[in-house]
Amino acid sequence: MDFRDATPADAPLIAAIHVASWRIAYAHIMDPAWLADAIEAERLATWTQRLESPAPGQRVILAERDGEPVGFTCVIGGSDPIWGTLVDNLHALPGAKGGGIGTALLDQAARWALAGWPDAGLFLWCYTDNVAARGFYAARGGVEVEDWDKPGPDGQTLPEKRIAWRDPGVLVRS
Repeated sequence: MDFRDATPADAPLIAAIHVASWRIAYAHIMDPAWLADAIEAERLATWTQRLESPAPGQRVILAERDGEPVGFTCVIGGSDPIWGTLVDNLHALPGAKGGGIGTALLDQAARWALAGWPDAGLFLWCYTDNVAARGFYAARGGVEVEDWDKPGPDGQTLPEKRIAWRDPGVLVRS
């Protein structure tokens, strides 16, 4: 697997991966009508903005296998004084899940976080009803430390869990 930093030209690609992932992973969580239609324009606008005007400390890493994009992560370095670096997004194409992409992207995020913010942790937010993702993160040492309700892009407010790694080094593969 190869990794590269996303560029503004990658916005449609990142948006397409994001849409495909959400349509499967969030089918039982988000509004089905929104997932069927409005998600495409909303995700394209989001990723166009994020890649053209990145937040301070933002890095978007694209994973490719045999030259084909299969997933991405968006990381915001040192974004929280308590929890450290935010993994703002981590998505793989549905057909590529189970192939180690998520684990490899967490490894990339952890390496980057450790290089820039070595004394800070790594964290993310995961929808409470996304049981599969919560199990994935728990199997990689993530600890559920906090709950909150988040207004979502589909207009619903949904419960989320903060999942944290005090030492991102546990995610680094040898």
